Amino acid sequence: MGKRITGSILILALLLTLCSCKSTQTEMPPRELIIGVVAKCANTEYWMSVRSGMEAAAKKSDCRVLFFAPNSEEDAEAQEKLASSLIRRRVDVLAVSPIDAVNEPAYLREARKLGIPVISYDSAFESGEIAYIGIDNQLAGYQMAANLAKRLDYQGEIGIVSGEQDQMCHRERVEGITRYIETVPGMKISYIESGYSGAKMSGEKVSELRRDYPGVKGLVVTSAVTALGIIESSEAAGLRIVTIDVQEDVLYALKNKQIIGLVAQSGYDIGYKTINYARALKTGQVKEKNVIIEAEFLTAENVEDYLEKHTQ
Repeated sequence: MGKRITGSILILALLLTLCSCKSTQTEMPPRELIIGVVAKCANTEYWMSVRSGMEAAAKKSDCRVLFFAPNSEEDAEAQEKLASSLIRRRVDVLAVSPIDAVNEPAYLREARKLGIPVISYDSAFESGEIAYIGIDNQLAGYQMAANLAKRLDYQGEIGIVSGEQDQMCHRERVEGITRYIETVPGMKISYIESGYSGAKMSGEKVSELRRDYPGVKGLVVTSAVTALGIIESSEAAGLRIVTIDVQEDVLYALKNKQIIGLVAQSGYDIGYKTINYARALKTGQVKEKNVIIEAEFLTAENVEDYLEKHTQ
């Protein structure tokens, strides 16, 4: 009888030990997700805002962000090298804002081979096969053109100053601008000056355009950094300018009517939602392929309301 009781106690102890081990294994925290991020550059207010949003989302969702960027928004080769280095580190997800959205980079093939999902943010890939998180850039271009046309009484010539057309965000904005102006019989686009991806336009270039196209009374500029460079030039006097991107200096320019309209693309929101999407993608919780973020259109009349709402 004593041996039977002793045996029962040993079996019970063994079962308790096994249960304890199982419970411990179940309660182990999940492995931290590593999200590799490649931006177009890192040294403008817009891109710093994108990074800030990403880091805030990562902190809240227990992810880790490895953030890299070339020194220039035009250095596609450097961006591709950075993306490849993150793939070699076996990140869980790679998020890229592609400088060259037209030609398929080698890192996409590397990622597919290793089973690493790739998403795009701020600017899409031309193929449309890769998930995109950002605003509707065609709509943004359409809104900018519509606002400028209204301020010019739907008459006259306008110019477009755009970033590189290999970047889908700039190309789509130009498409939206063109689509709207084609609906206005009394207006035309006199020129499209491209190649200003996050770069300022020199006063000499502004002067040249004013001299060559004296009928142009307004500009749609697809980057706030470029727009700020234009208004710094005395040659820009009298031009009506609309642009895109939320940053402190361009909001100040809007308040002071140096520009007349702004699509409020929030880098922080794009960054935040990109990390949330990457985490959901890795954990199998993605419901839609793309995430389109709404962007308000700001003027001198409503910019204070926007600032009050977003600085609380």
